[in-house]
Amino acid sequence: MIPASEVNKIEQQLASPPTDSVMQVQNWEESNYSPPTISVQAASGNLLPSSVPASDCATYAEGGTGSQLVYALGELGYDFGTEARRDLFTQTIPSDTSLLDYLNNHPWEAKSLIWTLNLDAKPIYAIVPSGPYASVVYDRIRSYIPDTNVARVSVPGYLAGSIKLMSGQTVPVIIPAVRGMYSCSVSALVRTVMKITTLAAGVTAEVLSNRIKEYLSRIYYDYHNLGITPQERALNFCAINAFQTSAEITGATGERRVLQDISVEKSPISSPDSDSYDVKLSFCDPENHQRSQKIYLFTIDVSDVIPVTIGQVRSWTV
Repeated sequence: MIPASEVNKIEQQLASPPTDSVMQVQNWEESNYSPPTISVQAASGNLLPSSVPASDCATYAEGGTGSQLVYALGELGYDFGTEARRDLFTQTIPSDTSLLDYLNNHPWEAKSLIWTLNLDAKPIYAIVPSGPYASVVYDRIRSYIPDTNVARVSVPGYLAGSIKLMSGQTVPVIIPAVRGMYSCSVSALVRTVMKITTLAAGVTAEVLSNRIKEYLSRIYYDYHNLGITPQERALNFCAINAFQTSAEITGATGERRVLQDISVEKSPISSPDSDSYDVKLSFCDPENHQRSQKIYLFTIDVSDVIPVTIGQVRSWTV
């Protein structure tokens, strides 16, 4: 039997354990410890059309604050973006089928390509359709490509970031406005003009066609631009709206005049919510320099994503 004194001694030891056996836990809130941070660097890679955020596309498509308007002219092209995607199309498309025929049979594959707008065979923009009518844009692009009579196409819209092509070149992205996408065919334009216009004596369809081609070539090559500034957008709209201009070209051709100069100036009269510019076409007689010049003036409002002609075409001689 354990004596009562020993029992009391054991109870005292259990109630007061040695201090060196107690684990001291540090209060993390009072310490200066900070957890280690991991630095993550975003990997650089190709931005494919499907990777453009839908929210950003919607913002630009609705003309959000800070969105840059653009009205560009050029020729359509395409790019695979990566070698892997190019190899995928090469392995998927039968050897006896062209890419365009394959896309016509598989229209949903059009969004797997990067569609480009080229100027002198060099890509200047990537066309990335967005919104509920994106499929309409792809259908329109596919309809323009096989037409060899199409000289240029117009692509109005908003700039939204950039994209890297397979060559390594980075080009700006256009979110296009489908209602302003048109193609320009000189032969079709001449046929339409001849139906509604009486040609002057000595003016044939071939002569008129050459004059219209000279006008378009002058804008495409002598005044080629990216379609960003208001002056460039007004000039490009005047070029693609060649049906309206062709009437003046027809009249000048009948007077033995040729296009001499094109200028764009800020319109002195404009409504508060508009941004209007005057496009002047100057025609002269190449065989008689003492003869007066003929001026045709178009007023273009470029405040919206798709420019619009204001008023009637005015003309005078100087």
